Amino acid sequence: MAKTLLEWSGDQDLWTRDSLRRVAAASDYAVSDDDLVAIRKNVIAAARLSEELVEGESLDRGHLGISSNETRRTAILQLGPVENIDRLAPNQQLRFAPAGITLVYGENGSGKSGYTRIAKRLCRSLAADDLRGNVFAESGNARKVTVRYKVGDDEPIALEWDPQTDAPGVLQQISVFDSGNARLYVDTKNRVAYLPKEIAILEHHGEICQRLSQGFATDERTSLTRISVPFSTGYSPGSSVTAMLARLDPARTDLPIADELNTLAELSDAERGELVDLERELAADPMAMAAARRRMVALLGRIDEVLVGLQEALSNDFEVKLAAARATCIEADKAVRLSAMERFANEPFKNTGTDAWRILFEAARAFAISSGDQTDDRLPAVEGDLCLLCQEPLSEAGASRIGRFNDFISSEASRLAQATRTRLEEALGGLRSVAIPSEQVISENFAIYAEDNAVRAGVTSHLVEAIRDFERRRAAMVSGATEIPGVPELSDLLATVRGEHNFLEAEAHELEHKATHPARLDEKRARLAVLRDRNTFAANLPSMLQRHADLSALQCIRRCLQLVNTRAISTHITALRKEMVTAEFNKRIQSEIEVLDLKHIPFQLQETSSGGQNLFSIGLQGVKHVKNNQVLSEGEQRALALACFLAEIGDDREKYGMIIDDPVSSLDHIRVRRVAKRLVAEAAKGRQVVIFTHSIVFFNEIVSEASRFGEQTPLVKTVIRKTDSAGFGVIEEDKEPWVADLSAHWGPS
Repeated sequence: MAKTLLEWSGDQDLWTRDSLRRVAAASDYAVSDDDLVAIRKNVIAAARLSEELVEGESLDRGHLGISSNETRRTAILQLGPVENIDRLAPNQQLRFAPAGITLVYGENGSGKSGYTRIAKRLCRSLAADDLRGNVFAESGNARKVTVRYKVGDDEPIALEWDPQTDAPGVLQQISVFDSGNARLYVDTKNRVAYLPKEIAILEHHGEICQRLSQGFATDERTSLTRISVPFSTGYSPGSSVTAMLARLDPARTDLPIADELNTLAELSDAERGELVDLERELAADPMAMAAARRRMVALLGRIDEVLVGLQEALSNDFEVKLAAARATCIEADKAVRLSAMERFANEPFKNTGTDAWRILFEAARAFAISSGDQTDDRLPAVEGDLCLLCQEPLSEAGASRIGRFNDFISSEASRLAQATRTRLEEALGGLRSVAIPSEQVISENFAIYAEDNAVRAGVTSHLVEAIRDFERRRAAMVSGATEIPGVPELSDLLATVRGEHNFLEAEAHELEHKATHPARLDEKRARLAVLRDRNTFAANLPSMLQRHADLSALQCIRRCLQLVNTRAISTHITALRKEMVTAEFNKRIQSEIEVLDLKHIPFQLQETSSGGQNLFSIGLQGVKHVKNNQVLSEGEQRALALACFLAEIGDDREKYGMIIDDPVSSLDHIRVRRVAKRLVAEAAKGRQVVIFTHSIVFFNEIVSEASRFGEQTPLVKTVIRKTDSAGFGVIEEDKEPWVADLSAHWGPS
């Protein structure tokens, strides 16, 4: 048996428990930017093995709306009076029958939706709205709702509920369906996205992990680029310093601590005196002299490779290609602008087709593709399609304009301009990634070589100057400066470096050939090498500590990437889904589809988990993949969403209540009747069924169907309306909509 979310959460790190808590507490489970920043800080703290998190707090039963273990059926009896919420009139009480049907009618703008929003905050709802005060008036008064409910056969409980606090957990038994939930049930990715609350919270936590993973991956690439700069060389093979430097490598996991570096760089007064004595004693030692030359040979060979590589990477040929790419890009952009001026001369905005306009178009296209509404590069351009910006149906003129925009973007000139921009960015990216050692690294590594004589000091100075020239050339090439310094002329310098390399190599070979190897001298040579390495290491300590800091940050980033991996989330979602959504649920959906007259459409139930997302969908069976919302009418989508809702609560053996708001929006009269029959049938089982509607046809269908069951299905009728004197949300019980309308217009008879 799969662990519950609370049980699973208890096995996770504190940052995960805190993230789940933030998701559970957020409206629609969408955490704020501040929450996301706090979660990221908590992940980093966990990666650093820090016990102190930023505002860390674990998920508990209260966050899941299960603070009560009560299993007896709870009925909501009354909402109101309401104080300082929306513009609802005070001193109103909206009462509900504890069983059977409470039918609430309200015209658009009557205040009916205000009560629905309150119910969604109190009861079980996938989508919940914030409860606001009167947005048209300044008010610092506290918001308050009087709620009456009953648990089992107990006496009713009256509560003055503050929307800033948690609602009673027992009210989570009652499920809410409205247009907001309908959009969640059938979403734009062709998924029936109704999820038990535990899975919904895990999904959104998985989305957070994916977003954080993308950010950490970017940080990792940046860190690796910085660490790729050549590091100090020239130390004696096998020494303690060489062993320490080997651990300062991105591929190693045994990174030393900073104190180890500081300790290695600290030479006591006695060790410094020993170093001076050994240098004096072994100054003429052939092996020591050969070792010193070998170190210089290694440095000269490495700088030769670096300089040749920089000449190739920053060559004149590359400069010409980069300039050509820039020129081609400019010409392509000019062609696009000229085309835009010709195509859009009569458009309302003068700059249509320019770079700023293109950014807007590309953003709209990226939004369409990311949300699953679009599979190609063209924006919706048929009259009646929804505009991606205002999300209203396109007029004939709007559709024509979007069509022209699509044609412009897909034109040869636009594609050519985009291709040239891409090539230019790729070239610039490669240029920026060229690793050029810093002047400090060159000076530190060649310090001993430069001290040997004036010629070698001059070579070192020229090396630093060459590195500076390469850096200036790259900066000018990246910025596109009109005057770019040429490729440094290095033939003489390289000839000198290679000559020095060969000369020192020959000297080292000759010295080694002549040297004697008494054991005592070998010990002194080894000791001198150790002290020299540590002394040089001490001089280079700032660079070593910076490399250590960079590697520590990289290791932290990699641990963060491991922490936000979504594999465990996907696995647990799958396990929960197998328990919560069974084959029986599939049968109930099929049954509801048939009852609501959708059986003519071949649906197929599918489920996978990936990236912390539970992809449980009712898709259309066909030769090619087609989205539900591209085939189904708005009414069929609403009916399908309602079918899923009813299937989900169909396993409720206690027959807990439901609140339904405008379930027949966009439905034809035949399916309106089917929905009425279906909801009355639920009430006939003993459920509390509360229905809000602004459709008189649906109102009458409910009344007619309920009358067939008689006393088996009690029916309470209420009208919510707006009056000039009291405002919105005025409640009249036991009224028919048309009677309320007459009273509103002519007053009581």
